[in-house]
Amino acid sequence: MEAVAVAEQAVEEVVRSQYELERGKPVPSKNHSRLQQRIGVELAIHYGDQYDTYSELSLEAPNPSMVPDLCLFPVEPSNWREDEVRVSAVPLTVIEIVSPSQTDTELTEKSKAYFAAGVKSYWLVQPVLRTVFVLLPNGDELVFHNDMLTDPTNGVSIDLKKVFR
Repeated sequence: MEAVAVAEQAVEEVVRSQYELERGKPVPSKNHSRLQQRIGVELAIHYGDQYDTYSELSLEAPNPSMVPDLCLFPVEPSNWREDEVRVSAVPLTVIEIVSPSQTDTELTEKSKAYFAAGVKSYWLVQPVLRTVFVLLPNGDELVFHNDMLTDPTNGVSIDLKKVFR
């Protein structure tokens, strides 16, 4: 029995390592997944006619490529006959949710690369504190907790009470 448990743990670590290497970030947790879904739904419901929200989209820029939890682009017509594995366009907004094994510092460092590529705002979602930091390219940061988050770069407002319910 013990050998089976050790073997299962080894397989889980290999899968986790492959995921982390491929995406450049840790495997998401239950709360991470819940928040990613809820934020995406709020954006789709209230801003689906203005913005397309993508989850786990591989971006060519910045270099090296990154895979944010969510990102916002101006809405465009869907083309189901052609697809992209890596997207060269730069999103307006990148949303990252802190996983248990990540640090705020690690993710704020990523924001610098996104801003250099042309991203207009970077949301750092801190699940434990139920807080969202909206970082801006000029170094300003806005902090939202248990109220309406409003991003001045894109006009998006979402109710954090709904997101963190």
